[in-house]
Amino acid sequence: MRVRVAGFAVAVVVLACICRVAVAEDPVKSDDATLRDFMIQNMCLDSAGAVAIGVSPIDDDPRCAGQRDLTPGEVLPYHKHDHPGPTDATAPTGYQRHDSFPVETAGLGTVVEHTFDFGAGEGRRFGVFDASDGGDIALFGPGRVSIGATQDPSSGFLLWIGECQGLVTAEALTHSWLVAEFDPAHPGAPQGETVARLNRAHSDREACPARFVAAYTDWAVRPVRYRTAPGQGAAVTLTTLVSEHYSGDRRDKADQVERFYFTRELGGTRWEAWANRNGNAQYSPAVVAEAAARFSASGRCSPAEPPGGGAAFVMIDCREWTRIVPPMDPAGDRPGFFLDAIRKRPNAPAFFAAPGEARPR
Repeated sequence: MRVRVAGFAVAVVVLACICRVAVAEDPVKSDDATLRDFMIQNMCLDSAGAVAIGVSPIDDDPRCAGQRDLTPGEVLPYHKHDHPGPTDATAPTGYQRHDSFPVETAGLGTVVEHTFDFGAGEGRRFGVFDASDGGDIALFGPGRVSIGATQDPSSGFLLWIGECQGLVTAEALTHSWLVAEFDPAHPGAPQGETVARLNRAHSDREACPARFVAAYTDWAVRPVRYRTAPGQGAAVTLTTLVSEHYSGDRRDKADQVERFYFTRELGGTRWEAWANRNGNAQYSPAVVAEAAARFSASGRCSPAEPPGGGAAFVMIDCREWTRIVPPMDPAGDRPGFFLDAIRKRPNAPAFFAAPGEARPR
């Protein structure tokens, strides 16, 4: 399991008590369109149906008369950033940009790119794929969505693979790092649990792994309150698809948990990393406690309920991408980032190529 760790300035966050509510009145259904909607950020439309640049669905801005998902190739009318520590003057617009937009591929159809674009600190620039940057690629299979590829500074580029035989295929990526699934014949409420089996590879030219590790996974839709940046109005409550990914097949025995939050308005909206306070084979209880205290002091995220299952978890990292930033181009920014960088590499997986540019395996 990946853990992205970062520590910044010391502070404590107190959320405003006033809260806007933007949850849906109708029950959320389990179908492919709904899963896609939760992955992709929306753009605002003005009263004439034109794209409102610099406005997001959570701004409480009257110019946002309507909204819809971004489509492949459309410019980004705004960016989602995380929140800096309240006393950190070195990152006024946050540390990380996390856009959620669809991309057409040759072998996997439409995927969703979730960027990790760091712009604060030496050698880091928003909008440029630096050495510390990365992302997640969400893939769709029948009745499910999974994270099929990732990159971060500690692990580099990885393909996440479900059980398979022979060479790694595109289909094996669609049932790997599971976010949520449902039975297309009986699409009930988007809530469930399963034990995913997955492993990782660096290339589609590799053979499927000989063994796969278990990861208890659960998901549900519920209202979640998110903070906003100064000047963006009160905190907002959004209907959220929450997915938890445990290390191992039992929650009570897990060492680590990653929790993902997706909303129909913003796509990827929050991420948390939790560690068992009793430690594990890599980290002692003292090291875990130190990491949790350092993160808590940063003030970058509001508190959250620990993962369930009986183990004692503490939060060691978090990003909440609800600080809305206008595009650098007044007409909107080009959406390419993580997959653009991957496609330029000589060993890039063939199924991530742009349509019409498929590479031989």
